Amino acid sequence: MSLPLIVTGMHRSGTSLIASLIKVIGVELGDRLYQADCFNVKGYFEDLDFLEFQRSLLQDSCPPGAPGWPDWGWTEQESLNVDHFQTGLATAQGLIDSRNAQGGLWGWKDPRTSLMLDFWQALLPDARYLFVYRLPWDVVDSILRLNSGIFSQRPDYAIRSWAYYNRHILDFYRRYPDRCLLVNINALLAQPSKLVKLLETKLNLPVKSGLDDSAFQTIYDPNLFQQLPSERPLVQFLQHPELPYLSILEELDWTADLPSHFTPEPQSDSLPLEIYPLWLHHEAVQAKIQLETLANSTDGAGKIQAECDRLRDQIAWMETSKFWKLKVKWSELKGAVARTVNLKSSQL
Repeated sequence: MSLPLIVTGMHRSGTSLIASLIKVIGVELGDRLYQADCFNVKGYFEDLDFLEFQRSLLQDSCPPGAPGWPDWGWTEQESLNVDHFQTGLATAQGLIDSRNAQGGLWGWKDPRTSLMLDFWQALLPDARYLFVYRLPWDVVDSILRLNSGIFSQRPDYAIRSWAYYNRHILDFYRRYPDRCLLVNINALLAQPSKLVKLLETKLNLPVKSGLDDSAFQTIYDPNLFQQLPSERPLVQFLQHPELPYLSILEELDWTADLPSHFTPEPQSDSLPLEIYPLWLHHEAVQAKIQLETLANSTDGAGKIQAECDRLRDQIAWMETSKFWKLKVKWSELKGAVARTVNLKSSQL
């Protein structure tokens, strides 16, 4: 009997650690794996055939030329052409047939699978899914510490990708709860044996009956998996009520089979000053989206006036801060007000 177990989650969330663990307990992850490097010294445990297929298909399914990180299937538009996935059906079926022929419990791990879940579900209706999530600030910190690619220039891409991936995971889990496990990596590290039990009892998978401490210690190095302390500005900023990330984390915890049990600390009204550039960029992006929405609405004039007033108040508050020197981001927001006024005038 051949049973597939698919491991996925946002990049830098612990998917490699989870994959190494399930390999120890008897899941065959492939013979040709992506090699370890300085970014992941323990290894990625990613089947190169599945990795290269999904990477290529996602890149080709992103809007051409759109800003973002197509390698992860994410652009600022957050618009994947899922119909284009169908061009990869023959290749995907070939990958499945090759692994099915080996029999037993098999699977693959790739964070990109998070954006292709319905595609694989149609091809593998009996598949099981193991989703892993990590606290958003720890993911952002991990990505930014790599200091590579577009993220060193656009740090906001890291958190926006985290939200995008986890929204896909939540949507799929809610539709197929009996076929999925959702675990927080921090909770799993505290009690790794619970994963084995969940795989056996909820997903009915014939894994090895135990995972002893010595085997787990060869997999997990606490020095390679950092958690930010609560007083760090990034942690405080991403919990700010004006941003959506804490609510997504709460949804993940409410849904999870092994939740994080994270408890947010009371937040002050002021944002951590060290994080203003990222916050200002977020405000500018949201203002642009809001203006485009209002421009297309039938009763836009009144709403545009309210949005104009809100943006003016926001600028007045920003002008009192010591970070007024951030003129580039401020200009983006102030430009949004000017466009709002012009748009309102044209509708009156």
